[in-house]
Amino acid sequence: MSRHRREVHLSRSGKVFVGLTLALGFAAVNTGNNVLFLLVSMLLAIMVLSGFAALGNLWRVRAALLPGQMFTADEPGDLLLRLSNPRPWPLWLLELRLGAARRTLIRVGARQETLVALPWRPEVRGQPPLPPLRMGSGFPFAFVWRGMELQPEPADRPWVAPAAGACAVAPADLGYQEASDGAPGGHGDFLWVRERLPGEGLGAVIWRRVNWSLGTRGDLHLPVREREQAAQRRIVLDWEDAALRQWTVEQRLRHFRGALDTAWTQGWAWRLRMPAGVAAGRGRSGMDRALLLLAQQPPLPAIPAAGYARAGWFSRRRGAL
Repeated sequence: MSRHRREVHLSRSGKVFVGLTLALGFAAVNTGNNVLFLLVSMLLAIMVLSGFAALGNLWRVRAALLPGQMFTADEPGDLLLRLSNPRPWPLWLLELRLGAARRTLIRVGARQETLVALPWRPEVRGQPPLPPLRMGSGFPFAFVWRGMELQPEPADRPWVAPAAGACAVAPADLGYQEASDGAPGGHGDFLWVRERLPGEGLGAVIWRRVNWSLGTRGDLHLPVREREQAAQRRIVLDWEDAALRQWTVEQRLRHFRGALDTAWTQGWAWRLRMPAGVAAGRGRSGMDRALLLLAQQPPLPAIPAAGYARAGWFSRRRGAL
């Protein structure tokens, strides 16, 4: 994640501190009191040292977006950032801001990483630009706030899936299918390979397809065979379905999302056919791939310019202090 130039802004307490220092300086010059000169010198030294401490507090600190995040249009979610402190001393009083949202971290240990969640509500699907993302600190006395703007890598920006819409056609027209004992192929036919669900048995795991190298990172996934079951609910969503051709792109995407949400909550098997690819699963399994296909379906909607105005962080903060 790249950085822009640093910005500096006096806080309310910093303005009071500067005003007090100037008042004592004038008093020392007018009276010639050595005690006042000594006090002014001490205050000026504290101001200089606090500036260097604030610069050192942000030195080598790294913040990066977690890749592969998925949001839903017009629904609030948490944008996750990984904050790294590779230095041999701790990080204090760090503030992260995403538009109007902010999060303050009191302490991050030496050579440690932490995850930070910032609330974000995207307005449209696709990959809209993020609000201004900034990192700053007022350490140690909160007299001077020093910050910088962070520019996320394009590949790490989250995708936004369409919001769910109500169905306007009969379920059969959307491709809902009810499997029964008399369905073609019979009970137990192989459908596809999916990821193992939590609490599911190990009998259907395809052990030769397990990537054991991922187990050391805690990302081990167990592929299992999905087989047809008696009276199992199945949903097939086809982008080229004749019943949906009169719908706009956004209407089809919203209805597909609504059907997938229903399959998720009910634990039904589903299959999504899109121009960019095919996704299949049951319940939550495989849903990330399906939502990504919906989010990337062209043409992408226009980005509202008003929601992403790049106002200065510290100019807005000045009004709050």
